[in-house]
Amino acid sequence: MKIRALARTRGAAQSRLADRAGVLSFRHKKIRPWGRDGTRTGGSPMNLRHIEVFHAVYSVGSISGASRLLNVSQPSVSKIVKHAETRLGFSLFTLVRGRLTPTDEAHILFREVDDLHSRIDTFQRAARNLRSTSEGHIRLGVLPSLALRTTPMAIARFRRQWPLVTFEVAAVHNDAAREALMRRECDFVIGHHTSADPEIASVPLGSGRVGALFCDGMMPSDQAAITLDQLRRHEVIGLAPSVAIAELVGPIVSAATGGRPAISVRSVYIAAALARSCAGIAIVDEFTAQAFVDDDLHFRPISPAVTFDLSVHHLAAHPLSRLARSFIELKRDLLESAGAGAEPIKCGGMIASQQH
Repeated sequence: MKIRALARTRGAAQSRLADRAGVLSFRHKKIRPWGRDGTRTGGSPMNLRHIEVFHAVYSVGSISGASRLLNVSQPSVSKIVKHAETRLGFSLFTLVRGRLTPTDEAHILFREVDDLHSRIDTFQRAARNLRSTSEGHIRLGVLPSLALRTTPMAIARFRRQWPLVTFEVAAVHNDAAREALMRRECDFVIGHHTSADPEIASVPLGSGRVGALFCDGMMPSDQAAITLDQLRRHEVIGLAPSVAIAELVGPIVSAATGGRPAISVRSVYIAAALARSCAGIAIVDEFTAQAFVDDDLHFRPISPAVTFDLSVHHLAAHPLSRLARSFIELKRDLLESAGAGAEPIKCGGMIASQQH
């Protein structure tokens, strides 16, 4: 037992000595950003190996810990740190009371390196995903109106076929789609219309209808569509301009209310909730309606028909992956069947298309 304890003590001491040896050479030696021939060596960018080692040493706080994390020798870690410092022209670490301590410059640099390191991890994950469409990760942005029914259905069906595929889903409004793509928060965004931005590519996905969502008894149950004259006899709920379908809904609401709706909201979900409470008729898209219709709440398209297009937006410089294209095809099939080809079901006297 004493021999084992002595070995552990000796090992820990050797590790501390290795850490000290790794940086003691910098302790009393001022790093100069000039070479012996008078040329400037500092200011050169760190390469990926420098970044990886610096990130590891900063994160774990020791040369020995970084060597174990990276599975390389301690002298190699120390050498790479010294080389990085020489290229940068300033120290990254010092010994303070026997502990390896980052310099102020290292703290500043780590904030940038940490972000870059996470991007490298994302890149490596993407590279692994390319091995097969049976596994991978999809970061999807979707309009709120598509987030409650058709998108969950598509994800559930897709994962039944490819259970190793993971998803990250965010509700993204039309006016925020470009930013979400440029910041690489989403691989693609499902939204309205096509984009005229040269940096954004758009792929047609499907179409939908605008209609009236109303509580039971407000409209005839055997009518296939709702006319503008019928809307004028009821309170119609207005939508704020920031709502995705406001451009389509606005003229209908204005014509029905004379441009003065008694209630105006900034969300189709609030409009649907008000319609359920019989506070008025909500003019919404059919995909929002599908998440709300039941025996007490009905949906009818507007006559004459008001339609809109759905598109998939992605960065033009980054084509859709095979995995993304497979998901989009499944999503397109669901939208088509929900809009036309599905078996009709009754919801309190209403006929609605729904995919089982």
